[in-house]
Amino acid sequence: NVDYVIQGTTPFADGAKVNITNTDHAVLIIQSIRPSHVLSQKLLDGHVFVNGEQAVNGENCQVRMYAHGSIVFPYAKDIKPLTVYSEQNYGGTAVNDFGLEHSSGFMNTLTEAKLNNQIRSFKLKRGYMVTFAVGKSGWGYSRCFIADTEDLEFAELPAHLDARISSYRVFQWHDVQKKGLASDTGFGNNETLGTTYCYDWAQGLSHLPDRECVPHQIYVAWPSVSTCGSVDFACHMQTNNEPGNSADDTPQSVEVILNQWQDLMRTGLRLCSESSHDGSWSHLDQFIAEVDKRGWRCDILDLHCYWASGFGNMEHYYNKYGKRPIWITEFVWGASWNNNGIFATDRSFSVANQQKNLNEMRNILTTLNNSPYVERYAYWNGEADCSKLIRGTEMSLTGEYYRDMKSGMAYRKAYEKVPNVVYTAPTSINGAWDNQAKGAYKVTWTDTNGDMLSEIRVQRKLESEIEAAYQTIATISPKDISGKSLSYIYTDTLPASGVYEYRVVNVAPTGKDYYSATTVKAAKSSVM
Repeated sequence: NVDYVIQGTTPFADGAKVNITNTDHAVLIIQSIRPSHVLSQKLLDGHVFVNGEQAVNGENCQVRMYAHGSIVFPYAKDIKPLTVYSEQNYGGTAVNDFGLEHSSGFMNTLTEAKLNNQIRSFKLKRGYMVTFAVGKSGWGYSRCFIADTEDLEFAELPAHLDARISSYRVFQWHDVQKKGLASDTGFGNNETLGTTYCYDWAQGLSHLPDRECVPHQIYVAWPSVSTCGSVDFACHMQTNNEPGNSADDTPQSVEVILNQWQDLMRTGLRLCSESSHDGSWSHLDQFIAEVDKRGWRCDILDLHCYWASGFGNMEHYYNKYGKRPIWITEFVWGASWNNNGIFATDRSFSVANQQKNLNEMRNILTTLNNSPYVERYAYWNGEADCSKLIRGTEMSLTGEYYRDMKSGMAYRKAYEKVPNVVYTAPTSINGAWDNQAKGAYKVTWTDTNGDMLSEIRVQRKLESEIEAAYQTIATISPKDISGKSLSYIYTDTLPASGVYEYRVVNVAPTGKDYYSATTVKAAKSSVM
């Protein structure tokens, strides 16, 4: 039960063998060789075995990236990484019939056989991520669970998820290092710079096994949510590119972004916020505030940093924006439009400019690598020559440093964002006679909680009894949410003449009650 780490660039002497027998919890890490080289050089052949059998990628093992090296998981090709249980502490019925399937880019709805609204504990194998949601097809509250360094086991679920999960999606998890390349999914520059992460302005393409190419919905709604959600080479999504920047291609309001956000959540992908723009911080402020107020999932803070200084201030942004890990998806030293940083020079590719940029970028990169708040960063190689890592086929001094630099493992569980748990009161309560002659009065309302609630109570009292308390006349089981909101109807038969007031109460698993803000009245006369 170990991580067996090989540090050298020549991993095996003649006749050397590693045999993995603990196929549940042991892995082999080859720290200095990329996965594609492990496979192309056939480094496993004759050296690595699983229970005495030759290790073969895709058959009895998986070779994936591990920072700037590789990891070998002793997993069979038919591995089922998720097991769920109908009781706490892994008791009751166990189900593990879960693969990497999705429903046209969205999460999968659980069936009764797969324990819909019955999951009370689960186990997830190392190297995978699962996203659970309380509603069907990914609607409602959702949360990502990541097994990065060991199997993830939840003997008890939080109250708002306990026996309330109705959809899921499982992903392979990739152990990328921090450094990446922005707006470039070409194999050439990424391979030259040794990145394990890249993106461009669309859904991207597979760079596995050496790097993760992250899909990017640059504005609502392009590429489509389904297109981005259907990728099988990443478990993250970048979203809305500088929507508060009026000079950008497609500026969009916070309202427009929020109106689509629940669909993005439904993919199950780990979601970046809209990206920042130095001239429109208020846009990002409003977006994050609204997401957190609603209990929606936004897992990562996306920053664009064309700064001459301030890279050591990441703790401030982490705390200000809800304690989310930070991806800096565009950065260089300075901004050409501000004539600062490296852009205060003549902007040529001269050796002097290369050295000047390297001197400062070395400090910036060291700061970012040492910051636990920064999960990833992607260098913007599209500015003036003085800032470039690569110009054509020429690599700058900063490019050489970037290539050789070991930036460290990106993800740190201690800094993950768990979505806020938010319960809301019933809204849009209304009333109308269903059959006035029989005293049948219909109360309607809208709700966004789904079956995160424990129950819903309909209450009434006589208006004339001012001091009287409301009486619960019905207890309703919450519905499994399958959209942005739910509609409810309850028809009451009034017992006697008088004016009655109604209200609806949402009861959370915490025991706290959430009351409808308004009431409705029904007047029943003694003679109908």
